[in-house]
Amino acid sequence: MFFLSIPQAWHLAGTWSEQLPKDSNLIGMSQTELMMTLHSIFVPLLLVISYFLFLKLSKEESKKVKG
Repeated sequence: MFFLSIPQAWHLAGTWSEQLPKDSNLIGMSQTELMMTLHSIFVPLLLVISYFLFLKLSKEESKKVKG
């Protein structure tokens, strides 16, 4: 999807440095957009993993206390 927006990245007649302007990037996103996208993926993933680890540890602790 990203490569379709910048044809120079996949249709190379020369080298990448000859095809791309100096101030552009290969994915077509600004630094802020990239960070927002990465955060919207990894922060919920980290929260879900942390939640399941917390539940697992709390169940193990309750088994130790009861038994």
